[in-house]
Amino acid sequence: MPLEAIKAVVAAESDAESLRIGALAEAKRIIAAAEVSGREEIQKAGKSAESKVQALCREAEEQGKDSAAKTVDGVRDKCLSLEKEAEKRMNQAVAIIVERVVNGQ
Repeated sequence: MPLEAIKAVVAAESDAESLRIGALAEAKRIIAAAEVSGREEIQKAGKSAESKVQALCREAEEQGKDSAAKTVDGVRDKCLSLEKEAEKRMNQAVAIIVERVVNGQ
């Protein structure tokens, strides 16, 4: 094989090795950038999820307060109604008690 051909093969092999090393370095750089980007996306998603959870908790708490207030109002109304019914019957109950006491029953 002529010397020129050997030099060309050696140069081609050298260029190919340089290209391979460059491609490997570029692949490593791309992988590292993707990992950083992936971690950032995970952090962003985590923060977003936490924000949504907090919003849902606030909403649930407000709904709970509203429901509790409605229940309290309903119970208050029921108590007032029962008190009014009791007041209507109070005179009759007092009269029955007085009669029993007076008559010794």
